Amino acid sequence: MNELTQLQGAIMATIKLAMPQLHTVEALPKVLEDATEPALYLAITGLDQGTDPGDGRSCMQATLEARVRVDANLVQAPLQAAILAAQLIELLRCQQWDLDFVEGATAVSAKPADIVSEPAYRAEWIVRWQQLIYLGQEQWPWPNQPPGTLVLGVGPDTGALDEGRYQSPEQMV
Repeated sequence: MNELTQLQGAIMATIKLAMPQLHTVEALPKVLEDATEPALYLAITGLDQGTDPGDGRSCMQATLEARVRVDANLVQAPLQAAILAAQLIELLRCQQWDLDFVEGATAVSAKPADIVSEPAYRAEWIVRWQQLIYLGQEQWPWPNQPPGTLVLGVGPDTGALDEGRYQSPEQMV
C-alpha cells in the first residue's frame, strides 16, 4: 500500500533531520550486521482494524517499532542508547510526519532490548508506538451532490415551495 511506503519514508526523513547524531536511519533489515552506529532501524510491526471513518477509507491502527543501537564498546553505551530512545520519544509527541492520512502517535513506550545472549552485544533500546492511518481515497457516493450541500427544513415549512427557507446545519446553531 502506497500510504505505508509514504509513512515509512516520512518517519525516516523526519528522524534523520531531527536526530543528526544517528549515522544510520533505515528500515529494519533481516539481519543487523555491518551497521554504522549509532543507528535506528524502523519497522511496522502490526496493523489492526480501526474505527471506520465512514468516508470510503479504511482506518488502521499501525504499531511501529524503532530499534536504537549504539556500539557497546563506547563509554556508557547503555546510557547513550537510553538518551537516544528518549530523544525519539520526544520527537514522537503529537507527530503526524506531515502526512494528512496519519493521526498523532499514541501508546509510546521504550525499553532495553533483550539481546544479552547475542555474541556481538550492542546497547539497544526498542521504542514502540501506535498511530491511526487512513488507507485509500475518500469517496462521495452522490455525484450530483457535492459534499457540504446538506440543508434542513423544519415542518411544516418543507417541500419544493419552501426550499428557500432550508438551512445548513451550521446556520441552525
